[in-house]
Amino acid sequence: MRVMDHIRAGLSAAAAIGLLAVPAGAQDIEKVCTAIGGVGHGDWAEFKMEGPQAAQVSGVRFALVDRGNPQELWFELKAATAQGDQVVQLQVPNFPFDGDDVSQGIVKAMQLPAMRMPEQMLGMMRQQMQSNPMLDIAEQCRTSELVGEEDVTTPAGSMKAWHLKVADGNDAWVSGEVPFGIVKGTSGESGGDTMVLTGFGNDARSSISEEPQDMPAMPGMGPQD
Repeated sequence: MRVMDHIRAGLSAAAAIGLLAVPAGAQDIEKVCTAIGGVGHGDWAEFKMEGPQAAQVSGVRFALVDRGNPQELWFELKAATAQGDQVVQLQVPNFPFDGDDVSQGIVKAMQLPAMRMPEQMLGMMRQQMQSNPMLDIAEQCRTSELVGEEDVTTPAGSMKAWHLKVADGNDAWVSGEVPFGIVKGTSGESGGDTMVLTGFGNDARSSISEEPQDMPAMPGMGPQD
């Protein structure tokens, strides 16, 4: 498989975060959305995927890490895919962030060396994020319908979570006690995909310990600056 194919496989897991993009609206929802907005350095949460998407992406882990420099912040997405583990790291100034905030990117696919994304590939990443505003659940949830507080049982334990619902059939259960906010999410649009919390904490470390190599020039992408 070519390097770009590995990148796409890893990035496809980011679509899972689309379950968090639950457009919403209610009087009491502001305090719910504010409560789930806080994420700090070292925070992590991992999920298993159930449904049709699980054949390609069976699990995802979100984390905020550094790469040996505590002054730098990297958002890390680690996905268990049909091709093997994929890790994407994006250097960002804070969390949440949008595509224009990403200054560097690193990818590691299976047993291949870690590689630094060229600017052309970062541009593709930024465009994908702009078309799928997936990372700020606290902001996105402000346009959702608040169903109420419910007891939710997951592999990470049983907890209280706020149930948010949208007209297109998506549901999310969120909690301020969990990094990145999500406890469970379902997507009616994708044919019954579900992501369920399996663990969380505040001691995340980078999944990529090696110094990344410069990625070779990709056909059709032009030379790396």
